[in-house]
Amino acid sequence: MARWNRSSETVERHRKLRRRIVWGVGAVVSFYLLVPLIVGDMGLVKYFEMRRTHHQLQQEIQRVSDENKEIEDEIHALRSDPVKIEQLARERLGLVRPGETVYQFEPASPDVSSLNSKEPPSP
Repeated sequence: MARWNRSSETVERHRKLRRRIVWGVGAVVSFYLLVPLIVGDMGLVKYFEMRRTHHQLQQEIQRVSDENKEIEDEIHALRSDPVKIEQLARERLGLVRPGETVYQFEPASPDVSSLNSKEPPSP
């Protein structure tokens, strides 16, 4: 095997060239791996978006659960609470107890002729 005699300058140049090649290849490989990691289908951007959506959905689930609890409490009251049943019968059906007097007032309707004219109505 023949031995090559190289000057120290040549050896140093080859080492620098090899280092540059290794760093260049490493940079290309890193870029190739990091870009999908950041912006790919399952990258960091998508991860944080899905995390935010998850948080919003958890809040929505909690809100709907609270509404369901209120509705269940109202259903229970309507089935078993006589005060609630009486209140609804008075409000919706207009029922009264024997001996009670009901007063009904009609809403005051504005005078149509006074709306058409700009003069105030005469007393």
